[in-house]
Amino acid sequence: MFLLLRRPECFLLSLVLGSTASWAQETTQEADIWSVNLTPQWLDEHVAVSRRSKRPRSSYTLKRTQVWTNGLARSPVQSFQRNASDHAVGAKLQPLHDYNFLVGTELIRGGGYQGSLQSKATWEAFTTHDWESLGGVTFGLSTAGFMDMTSHGYAQSVSGTMGIPLDLPLQSWNTQLRFAPSISLDAANGDFSTGLLSEVMGQALLSAPADRLKSVLNVSIGYGLAPRTQPVASARLELRITPNL
Repeated sequence: MFLLLRRPECFLLSLVLGSTASWAQETTQEADIWSVNLTPQWLDEHVAVSRRSKRPRSSYTLKRTQVWTNGLARSPVQSFQRNASDHAVGAKLQPLHDYNFLVGTELIRGGGYQGSLQSKATWEAFTTHDWESLGGVTFGLSTAGFMDMTSHGYAQSVSGTMGIPLDLPLQSWNTQLRFAPSISLDAANGDFSTGLLSEVMGQALLSAPADRLKSVLNVSIGYGLAPRTQPVASARLELRITPNL
């Protein structure tokens, strides 16, 4: 009977000793937290911190914006013109990063600074495709239009391009033969016209890739054909300087 009574007492004693030992171990670990050196490595091993994922912010670059002016600076040639030249300022913005679609506005003051002020809403969309199997021939399709907010006029044009690269012995020059058919509609005047432009184009990069300004020289010579009109020769020399962003 004495042995039977001793067994429950031994069992209770073992439970009390076990819980006392575990409490003493936890107390020792808690005391070590305040005495140990809190290094980044120790925090990574003992502390789990849930970090919130940052949402990607929408990026905006100046490459998607176009600003231009015309006639604001007086030229010596204007002294020989009878009529005052127009002054214009405009801007275009590409709202969609993955699509070549631009919308903008343009302000025009005709007949010098004393003329009436007109405003236009403009839009433009284009796409290009290179065919490597055809020797690098490029095909393009573009459309552009505007609406005159003053006279409520509307105009729309659609044009296509086909560029054939020319293998000419010219260093640092990219040359091609381009054909560009076009269709235009002017709703205000009821004018519907078609045309075809054929020209030889050359482009040369004058600046280095590390320069702050990018300088490109464009040269083109060609003819324009249209129904019921004579062919019109054209020549263009353009130096374009833009920030190298």
